[in-house]
Amino acid sequence: MFIYIDNNNVAELRALTNSVTEVPDTGAAVEVTIKDAAGTEVPGQSWPAVMTHAAAATYRVTLDHGLVLVPNGVYTAFVDAIGSGGEVGHWEITVIGRTRNA
Repeated sequence: MFIYIDNNNVAELRALTNSVTEVPDTGAAVEVTIKDAAGTEVPGQSWPAVMTHAAAATYRVTLDHGLVLVPNGVYTAFVDAIGSGGEVGHWEITVIGRTRNA
């Protein structure tokens, strides 16, 4: 997965469901933080960024185009969710910094 340098990027968590009932969770608290390989938060955005409910069990946030990223840099998106029933979810997704080319 890529994160594009000097672009707004959309972080999205899809299909968030209650872990017991498997019903789509539309009332969760979801946030994302992007860190570099050293574990430092990437400058250019206030972290954590709150992801809002966009559609059935989908949460998203638009990240700032001013994130300080380097080409081919390896980053990790840490996504944390607290479901409407109090259940906790955590994801770590590797993303690579890319410059868009025509």
